[in-house]
Amino acid sequence: MLLAASVATIYAAPPGGGATPSPTAAAATAKADQSSSDSIKKARLTRLKNQVGLKADQEAKAKAIIDKYVDDRAAAKGDTKKLDALKSKFDSDIDAILTAGQRKKLAASNAATAAKGQVTKEKAAASPAPKKP
Repeated sequence: MLLAASVATIYAAPPGGGATPSPTAAAATAKADQSSSDSIKKARLTRLKNQVGLKADQEAKAKAIIDKYVDDRAAAKGDTKKLDALKSKFDSDIDAILTAGQRKKLAASNAATAAKGQVTKEKAAASPAPKKP
């Protein structure tokens, strides 16, 4: 809600006409974006730790990889080719810091998540669309 309000404030026309964002609104949006980015980074690291049981040295390396990946994704702004390349690099960088056993755990966890997503997708396709009043 705060982000929507910030975006609306940024693009609101000032009394003189044109759509110039106020410095305060721009700062609020930047702060909200940073907060979101930080929470994404934290969630990705926590998930990886839970999936494979990272050791302290691995966690530090993974944090650096995840931080760079999340920042680079934000900078790619929807460019699918860049996003695909970033994902491939991210996967290979993470694989490089894991043991063979951890790689197997990660692959199994990813496969389980994909299977769960497929079941959800199939259920959604099988259920009738809600009727509009």
